[in-house]
Amino acid sequence: MSTETSPPSGPTAQAPPAAWGLVLLALVGAEFMLQLDGTIVNVALPGVQADLGLSVTGASWVLNGFFLAFGGLLLLAGRVGDVLGHRRVFLAGVALVGSASLLAGLAPNFPVLLTGRVLQGAGAAMAGPAGLALLTAEFEGERRQRAFGLYSTVTGLGAAAGMILGGVLTWAGDWRWTLLVNVPIALAIVLTAAKVLTRTAAPTARRPLGLAAAVLVTGALTALVYGLVRAAEAGWSDTGTLLALGAAVVLAAALLAVDARAADPLLPLRIFAHRERAGGFLGLILLAAVLTAFLFYVVQYLDAVLGFGSLERGLAILPFGLGMLATTQLLTKYLAGIGAKARGVLGLAVVAAAVLWLTRLDGASGYAADVLPPIVVLGIGVGLAIVPVNMTILATSRPEDTGITAGILQAALTVGGTIGLAVLLIPFTSGSGEPADTISTLFWWATGIAVAAVLVVGGFWFGGRPASGDEQDG
Repeated sequence: MSTETSPPSGPTAQAPPAAWGLVLLALVGAEFMLQLDGTIVNVALPGVQADLGLSVTGASWVLNGFFLAFGGLLLLAGRVGDVLGHRRVFLAGVALVGSASLLAGLAPNFPVLLTGRVLQGAGAAMAGPAGLALLTAEFEGERRQRAFGLYSTVTGLGAAAGMILGGVLTWAGDWRWTLLVNVPIALAIVLTAAKVLTRTAAPTARRPLGLAAAVLVTGALTALVYGLVRAAEAGWSDTGTLLALGAAVVLAAALLAVDARAADPLLPLRIFAHRERAGGFLGLILLAAVLTAFLFYVVQYLDAVLGFGSLERGLAILPFGLGMLATTQLLTKYLAGIGAKARGVLGLAVVAAAVLWLTRLDGASGYAADVLPPIVVLGIGVGLAIVPVNMTILATSRPEDTGITAGILQAALTVGGTIGLAVLLIPFTSGSGEPADTISTLFWWATGIAVAAVLVVGGFWFGGRPASGDEQDG
């Protein structure tokens, strides 16, 4: 399969000045909706279980179904955006999220609900990379940095906002509203984006999709995400876990073999040949492992040890997102004299310090004195780090690779997050298994991961000789 494509560059690819605000609103609004979908249903799961008669394991697939489809389809969706055009794929993805949310919100039984959640994940996989690619194409210079700052902040705020909004909607109505809320949001985004993204460059050159590679990469990512989810539920020695992870390795090897013979590979190795971009990908995996585990396990601590209710837990996490917002929108302009790469490594170091601070938590800790200060510092660190990392990855990419690069970026976040949940479950359930006793050990492990992120990104960005050859063609 092939179609017409060209890089979204040049004056015709840029939105007129009057539309920049609406372009940003549409792209950031879509990312906020996608982030909400990852957590908004969490607090509503008891209601889903009671209404549809589900077990705890069955209810967990309301979450896992979304993440499996999202993680499994990211790279394929990124390539489809490069082939068919990012505007077209973005609009289709947002529309699919809205339609799937309507289906899931009105579901009379579990199979229909699960189908809706899987389709939500598929739509998110389409809209996420395409939105990132459009953000890179539509903005330049200072506007691009500010756009990435807002986009990255929304990514961090979305998880906390999802828990808060989920708690409010469940309290005011029932679990179905946590899904139906997407419908008007998706409709507004589609109508706005269809109007303001009309200047995005249209495809002009034929390019193959690579069906065999597309099937292999989707299968490999789906098996990997499933294996990691299974590991978190059943352990690393579980037969299902080992089979899924083994299948991911086999499918990835087959993908490399197929791509090696392709004139236009689905996953071009030149994307990873750029040293700074490769360091950014590795840093994102490690950072996502820390942050996803933080959001999940701190919520468990707030519930089991501090006795916070669902709405209280969401509000308790919110200062983390506000710290990101203040940093990306206010603090970074005062640090303009520091290079972007230096800010990125500094931010990762602040993240490591904040996670180290959280190792002090135990059964006698309180929220105001022991939880609030380090999570604000954590938000500041992420705010410093995430924009330079994202911009380094995307701004150094070839125009024709923007979609697949954005797909890899989001796949790194998804895979890193599932790795963090699975690996850090080991210390969290060790010993007595009580959060008051194990939370400190968990954060010692997380500190090791955060320090590794500092060393990896710093080494790739500042170590070795200057980039040359393929490293410069991004």
